[in-house]
Amino acid sequence: MKKLTRKDFLKTCVPAVLSVVHLPAWLRGKEAARPAGSRGDQTTAPAQEKMIAFCGIGCSECPTFIATQKNDDKMREETAKKWSEMFHADIKPGDINCDGCTSQSSKLFNYCGKCDIRKCGKEKNVKNCAYCDEYPCEKLSAFFKNAPEAKATLDEIRKKRSSS
Repeated sequence: MKKLTRKDFLKTCVPAVLSVVHLPAWLRGKEAARPAGSRGDQTTAPAQEKMIAFCGIGCSECPTFIATQKNDDKMREETAKKWSEMFHADIKPGDINCDGCTSQSSKLFNYCGKCDIRKCGKEKNVKNCAYCDEYPCEKLSAFFKNAPEAKATLDEIRKKRSSS
C-alpha cells in the first residue's frame, strides 16, 4: 500500500476524517454502519462531557475516541478497515487509540499528535481555539475551508462565552 506524505494526508484525508468525526455514519441514520455492540444512546463517550478539539471538531464523536474509551477492539478493527479504504492508507487497529485532542494523555491518533492547531492551542494553554484572543487565526481560517462545522462549533462556544 502506498505511503502518504503529510501534505497529501492533509489535502485528502483530513477533510474526509472530519466528515466521519463530525457525524459518524450511524448518526446519519445508516443503521448498518453502526459498529457492532454500540447502542443508539451511546454514540459518544459514556458519562463524559462532549470533548471539542482545539480546532472545533468533536473528539467525543470520533470512532477512534469512542473505541478507545470503550476499549472496543471490534470497533478499532472496523474503523481501521474503513479508514484504510477511505484514505488509501495502512491504518492498523492498534492505530485506533485516542483520548482526545485536549487530553493530557499521550494516546492520540497519528495525525492529531502532529497537528499544528493542537500544538498552538497547547502552547497557549487554552481549552480550545474559541478561548484564544487571536481567534480566528490564519491556521484556523485555512482549516475552516474544509471544516465549516468546526468553525460553527467554535463560533457557538464564543457566543456562549460572550453572553455569560
